[in-house]
Amino acid sequence: MFAPRPEVALSEMLRVLKPAGTIAFSTWPPEMFIGRMFILVAQFLPAPPPGVAPPPLWGDPQVIRQRLGSAVRDIFFARNCIEAPALSVQHYRDITERTAGPVVKLVETLTAADPAKLTIFRDAYDGLTAQYFDRNSVRQDYLMTRAFKN
Repeated sequence: MFAPRPEVALSEMLRVLKPAGTIAFSTWPPEMFIGRMFILVAQFLPAPPPGVAPPPLWGDPQVIRQRLGSAVRDIFFARNCIEAPALSVQHYRDITERTAGPVVKLVETLTAADPAKLTIFRDAYDGLTAQYFDRNSVRQDYLMTRAFKN
């Protein structure tokens, strides 16, 4: 999902997959917490180069169907969620700032360049996280995709 050119990544996955082989992956739907987090982070970073696809698009079944096209059959989607333990919204942000690549980079960049903007990001991130925080966990919904190569 972090492949800058999804058509190239999928083409290679399908090239090495035997006929009737299974292609499967899990991604973050753009309308749910992690997808929304990617969108929030993108608002605070420079725009990616032209032609680079945003990671949350991998969580949209319509986009996935389009990307896989006629190379596969019997596309199946299922949604599920994981509960990430956290003591508080701020605790979860602290973990994310140390472990999630895009957030690590953003915090690193803003700490040096614009601490006031970092505060704005953190407030927005906490507000987003609060919508998914309940009983010491953060709900992270994901999309599973499975299909068979033609």
